Amino acid sequence: MRNLERTLAGEAQDDARRSAGRAADARLVDILRADNFQGPHYEKVITRLMEYGWLTINKWTGTGEIFGHAHRAGRPVPTHMTPPNWDGDARFEVVTETVIAGLDVFLEHGLIRGKWSPDGGASLATYFVGASVRSFRTVYTRWFRDAQVAQAELGLPSIDLDGAPSAREMPDLRATDPCNAAATHDEIQRVLPHITGTQVRRGLALRALGYTQQQAAAEVGLTEKALEGRIGRIRARLQSNPPEQPDLGEGGAR
Repeated sequence: MRNLERTLAGEAQDDARRSAGRAADARLVDILRADNFQGPHYEKVITRLMEYGWLTINKWTGTGEIFGHAHRAGRPVPTHMTPPNWDGDARFEVVTETVIAGLDVFLEHGLIRGKWSPDGGASLATYFVGASVRSFRTVYTRWFRDAQVAQAELGLPSIDLDGAPSAREMPDLRATDPCNAAATHDEIQRVLPHITGTQVRRGLALRALGYTQQQAAAEVGLTEKALEGRIGRIRARLQSNPPEQPDLGEGGAR
């Protein structure tokens, strides 16, 4: 009987903590809305949420749990597209793009349109992860099809009129340099959460995946100079004013 009482008391305390956390999240959203979802407070919160979301989705892609979560969210991946295994680079690509897409859903629906509510039972962090899970199928199926096409084309290199392999098909050696890849991956984790523009976020993600600046800019519809300038301004701002880690409250990332 005493064990039952302790269990019930513990559950009540947990419920109280979760309720207090959601109330703190609601106050935080009110502050962000008053700032029109921009400025230092907004950047701190988004940084923390993206870090939490990236780590969570990365873990689930490693264990394969992501496919079950996507199915339960009503966004199942076709069974024939489920890989028996995939390497770290492929997972990094899919996870990064998934969290970027999830951020767009989270901002537009959860915050701007006010779909998130403390009465819904989910913390902001949980809602953000949910938005990323709902974005996973689209990102993953696109990656899967591209990977299949690339595999099929391995034996069919493009040939220019002079008989030489097309420059378009030649690999970018910088993308395969381990030092360059590691440095770029570090940069994306540091800079990406502070970029609110979809084009620039995707451009930086593509750079981390091995695209040249020119290729990334073309993919997102910007000139190379425009993409370089926007990313450069973010770098400069972060160097002059390093971000602090925000406290999302009891209902925040943990």
